Amino acid sequence: MLPHSKRLSTTLFSKVLEQGRVLHTPLGSLFFTQASGISRFSVSVPKKVSKGAVERNKIRRRAYSAIRGFEDKIKTGYHGVLVMKKGVEKLPFQELAVEIEKIFVKSGLLK
Repeated sequence: MLPHSKRLSTTLFSKVLEQGRVLHTPLGSLFFTQASGISRFSVSVPKKVSKGAVERNKIRRRAYSAIRGFEDKIKTGYHGVLVMKKGVEKLPFQELAVEIEKIFVKSGLLK
């Protein structure tokens, strides 16, 4: 799980969604902006992906764990929101982690 100090607050979350650049993939969309300080990220799982809150929270926790696996490679000074898409609930954790890392590589947020 990603520590709270490296997650976005609700005001920053809205700001990133409104003003950020976006990268679309079959797994999800990554909204990101350049900012000062440490890099912070959030994960959003809409009700379209899963109606149940338990399943959405499980997907969110798995995504945070995947990000934590390569957080030392992430460039400093970025804020991002990862919005998951339908189909992600069927992926095993290892595949999910690889796909999330590919999204970060494609966006240029990794060192």
